[in-house]
Amino acid sequence: MTKDDTAGLARWLWHEVDPADWSGAALQAAAEGRGRLVPVAEHERRYAGDREHRGLTVPLSLDGEPAAAFRRHAEAVEAAIGPADSVGSHGPTGPWYEPSPDWGAPFLRWRRPGAESLELRAAGTGAELSLQPTEPYEEWRRATFEWSEPTQSPGGFVIEYLTPANEGLSTPGGWRVPRWAALPPLLGAFLRTLPAETSAIGRNVRVTLFAGTRSVLAIRSAERLTVEGWFKHFSPGADQGWSQRVERTVRSWALDAGGPGEVDGERLARHLVDVLKAEKVSSPARLGKHVHGPEDAHTVLLGLGF
Repeated sequence: MTKDDTAGLARWLWHEVDPADWSGAALQAAAEGRGRLVPVAEHERRYAGDREHRGLTVPLSLDGEPAAAFRRHAEAVEAAIGPADSVGSHGPTGPWYEPSPDWGAPFLRWRRPGAESLELRAAGTGAELSLQPTEPYEEWRRATFEWSEPTQSPGGFVIEYLTPANEGLSTPGGWRVPRWAALPPLLGAFLRTLPAETSAIGRNVRVTLFAGTRSVLAIRSAERLTVEGWFKHFSPGADQGWSQRVERTVRSWALDAGGPGEVDGERLARHLVDVLKAEKVSSPARLGKHVHGPEDAHTVLLGLGF
């Protein structure tokens, strides 16, 4: 599928499809031959109300390396209908509790307040463009974060741009775990797919971790995942992948954790927990963080665990 094909499908869904009340023969006729209508399941009825369907999806193939292929689709859709209002990753649990692809769960989202949203997202068979009613999905996600346990809730991250379309949008914050032992699985799942996801959406993610007021670690993901450290007590070794850096008079250490498909997330998470313990951080509750993001956006990292 070419960029022109993807752009044409996005323009059709965004500008031409009128789903009305998401029921009836007219909607079925609009979808016929081009997309698949997603019926509302019984457990989704509390969010979808009287709607017959909760989405119109069009499958897209991901030929070759999935993050690079997804990036091509993303560029085509943004060129066709404008910059996305939100971008990010759905984390291990995708919308409506569907499992996310093993390589990552990137998405770009365009939102019409109070009506429909268009989402480009990774799917089990590749990727898909999904036109959906806005309210049911956002209500499902809010309720999931309020009532699920950390290991069962969606993770990932979201960058919400301060656009008129996003007015009134509220994304819940991430879970905090109380003990170091609970952190590696959550943090590891977040880190494992992060470089594939940031590469796929064409955005960077960076978070700085603090012990008191002192910077200890900075995790940054773009085309690759890197960690920078400023240590008082931990003794990094080259066998662990750390290399020393000197910038002006400030000494730090850098760790290249890998690119898409290369990150051993849980191993890296366990190592970073060991580093933080060595730096005298007594528990995750004592860990501070600053999320760096675009000035015109609100960035929430949902799967960190702290």
